[in-house]
Amino acid sequence: MTGIVTPVFVALLLLGAIYVIPEGDRAIPAPIYAGALLLTAELAFWSLDERKFGRVEPGTGTPRLRGVLVVVAVGVAAGAVVLFASEADTARSPEGTAAGVAAILACIAVLTLLARSDHAPR
Repeated sequence: MTGIVTPVFVALLLLGAIYVIPEGDRAIPAPIYAGALLLTAELAFWSLDERKFGRVEPGTGTPRLRGVLVVVAVGVAAGAVVLFASEADTARSPEGTAAGVAAILACIAVLTLLARSDHAPR
């Protein structure tokens, strides 16, 4: 399976590298480009999963596709919020810095709880 997966990794790496090349104003904002890359990767690896022999229960494709689309949509929305926040012309303040630190600590706490939960993938 590694021989089949390698071209997918290389293609995604090249598509990501193309966006990094300096080029003035971009036609596609970074969150949308990242969402398209994520969707491409998910669908590519899903198609490789389908090549494996085994029994597939009917009706499993729709929930999986729905989940992939939700993750991509949330990722694009979160990326857009970060992009707009980074481009906002606001003065630095202690309150803003404190809010940023609180957000980082909240993310770390959530990730720690997820890592210690019984539902974490192993």
